[in-house]
Amino acid sequence: MKLSTDARRFLLVPLAVIALGAVVTVGAWIWLTVSCCEGGANIGAGGLALFGLSMFAGGAVWSLLIVLVGLKRGK
Repeated sequence: MKLSTDARRFLLVPLAVIALGAVVTVGAWIWLTVSCCEGGANIGAGGLALFGLSMFAGGAVWSLLIVLVGLKRGK
């Protein structure tokens, strides 16, 4: 079971999206913790955290699809 070279090259983009989503989520979590008890800041930080989590999950699904297709084409 070996990935095709195209799949290895294309796998860099979703991994970058996963890393960026993790950084955004951690930053939003810190923002939420620091700005405790301020209504507007909590809404903004929560929205940013959800955005980061959706980037993380989307990158994970995207990379899974690339790996599955790469395994199929690598045979």
